[in-house]
Amino acid sequence: MSANEPTQVIEVFAKLFNSGDMDGLMDTLYEDDVVLVPGPGAEVAKGKDAARAVLQEFLNLGGTITIEAAAAYEMGDIALTHSKWKLDVPGADAMTGTTAEIVRRQPDGSWKYVVDNPWGGAVLS
Repeated sequence: MSANEPTQVIEVFAKLFNSGDMDGLMDTLYEDDVVLVPGPGAEVAKGKDAARAVLQEFLNLGGTITIEAAAAYEMGDIALTHSKWKLDVPGADAMTGTTAEIVRRQPDGSWKYVVDNPWGGAVLS
């Protein structure tokens, strides 16, 4: 299950996340040198191993993510993507955010995250 256009990265992320497929997330959607923003004020995770650790914390919550809206702005082999997401976590308040991410077209035509910032502009707060 690869992403063949920039907004599909967001759709595929939700499917793999909701199925708990960490290997699928990392192999399908993240470049080796990815940068992931864990949250406002948090230290940036650099590389797949660090991104995996951050994502595992979110998977461990046992929640279900839904994408409410998505958009992409493509320029050649890179694109800026945005989405509104909601993570429903059993026994806790839902988490929400609006992303700002950079994805890049791979040699096989698929798209992967270069920068994954699920918090978008909230990191400025």
